[in-house]
Amino acid sequence: MEPLFNLESIYVANVIGIVLIAVMIVCNLWRFQTRSRSDKNLMMMMFLALISCVADPISYTMKGLPGFTPRFVVYATSTWLFAANMLTSFFWVRFLSFHLNGGMSSRSRIALNTVVLLGLALLLINIFTPIVFYIDENNLYSRTYLYSFFMVVDYMLVFNSIVTYFKAKAKGGFLKFFPIWAYIVPIVIGGMVQALFYGISVIPTSIAVSIAGVLASLQNEMIYHDQLTGLFNRSYMNYLMKKYVNRPNLSITGIMIDLNGFKHINDEFGHAVGDDALLMSARILKSAVSDMGSVIRYAGDEFIILLNTQEDIMVEKGIARIRNFFDKFNKNESKPYVLSVSIGFHKFDMKMESVDTFINIVDARMYEDKKAFYAAHGGMNRCRR
Repeated sequence: MEPLFNLESIYVANVIGIVLIAVMIVCNLWRFQTRSRSDKNLMMMMFLALISCVADPISYTMKGLPGFTPRFVVYATSTWLFAANMLTSFFWVRFLSFHLNGGMSSRSRIALNTVVLLGLALLLINIFTPIVFYIDENNLYSRTYLYSFFMVVDYMLVFNSIVTYFKAKAKGGFLKFFPIWAYIVPIVIGGMVQALFYGISVIPTSIAVSIAGVLASLQNEMIYHDQLTGLFNRSYMNYLMKKYVNRPNLSITGIMIDLNGFKHINDEFGHAVGDDALLMSARILKSAVSDMGSVIRYAGDEFIILLNTQEDIMVEKGIARIRNFFDKFNKNESKPYVLSVSIGFHKFDMKMESVDTFINIVDARMYEDKKAFYAAHGGMNRCRR
């Protein structure tokens, strides 16, 4: 029986996908060593896409050939492709959740796992009773009524990721520079084309293109990302301040923060402990500020917070939260050091001040607070022994 597809075009599309994923793996081998849960989910996506680009042409090659072996191969590869497409969307949602929010709520995790386990169960049942697809006597593949379940699940997971992205972005998440459409568009187009036109196989390659877009976007994001603390860096602050200058009606307050006695921590306990102090400080500041503004590692042990307000009550509340969170950390954590901060703040008048003037003012006010701190403590640095 003459097949209803062009094997050469299928081979070409999937070879392109294989080469693309192979290049991505070679260029991202360091991600295999990372303990980051977001990177682990991203690597799972790459693995699934690679195997799918191999399985897809094998499946089409065997379709229409007589005998048990071709029938078995078509069943196995078709089952894999259904599962892999769904699992890729599953790991994509997890990747975004971990990368943006550091994790998932138990409610979201249970719902996500339940949907995926249901899909895998249907594929297992399909081996014995065709409810998703079946292979006819000519070893040709055909869709059945539950095929649409997987389409709905795939697009539902993609939609869920879009919601997650925009919620995090609204709170100042690190994907401000991450064009989510670089992942979404190729997959959506590939899925629609393959759903509407049987015999055209582009989903595995579309997924490979989408993952390449994600990796490229993450590289761009790292330009504005401090590697040690996970905070935004000075380049991001410069980018943000340029945007603020062009929108003078925005209300922005800058808070400059400097760790007291940080040099002593480095000298007394070593730079590894000093790095730990910086990392702990970054976490404290992120928790204290939350969605009130952006936390930036300015230089060394200096941080700048850009609050999205100039209301005195809100600014005072933000500063009080910062000091309170550092006090709680010192009481609850058994570190060899004690963390305390000097703080200065200034409301940015974008119509009257330059960015340099704004930074100089907030920096000077922070040093006034630091002088007062050392005067009150006799110039001594506080550290646990």
